Amino acid sequence: MSDDVAWQCLIAEPEGSIRLPVGQDAEFGEWSKQAARNHLGADAPRSELRELASSLARVAATAELGDPTFAYAFVIDAAKALTAVYEVHDYDGDGYRSVDRLQDLLADVLPSSPERRSVTEVNLPVGPGVRVQELLSVETGSLFKKKTMTETVTYAVIPPQVDNILVLRMTWTNLVFGEALLELAQTLAESLELAEIKEG
Repeated sequence: MSDDVAWQCLIAEPEGSIRLPVGQDAEFGEWSKQAARNHLGADAPRSELRELASSLARVAATAELGDPTFAYAFVIDAAKALTAVYEVHDYDGDGYRSVDRLQDLLADVLPSSPERRSVTEVNLPVGPGVRVQELLSVETGSLFKKKTMTETVTYAVIPPQVDNILVLRMTWTNLVFGEALLELAQTLAESLELAEIKEG
């Protein structure tokens, strides 16, 4: 492993993916309106444009709080403004660079109290790791508190090229789409790669 080599993380961008402007000091309201127009087309019904823009602004603001390296909204059903979010994080691997320590890393950096949880070891093209699937009950709303069921699948991987740990997390609340989104998350995890940045 050479210290003077620079790497960038790449991931597939399937149709329906919209890159979120996290870490860019963007005005999410304006950005989301333009992103909705780009995705639906300028001739789309105004109600659909408004609903999708509102959903995109919300997920962009939420993703920003998690400080990912990069994040995407995945539009499940534009007419109903249904989206999932997938994020890639890059964490310091000091003390965690073995597969049996990856769950500890996730507990430290992305703590959760799931209703249900399953963990499996994986071997992805980018490196070995673990896959953690969780069902969470999340409190939403500021005035009238209500519980929303959220499903997440998280891959924590040890790439051989760098000392850090790559973490891909996908989250959604529309559980009826769970099976298809789990398949998409697996495809995204398999597409993760570190590419050497060439000088000049």
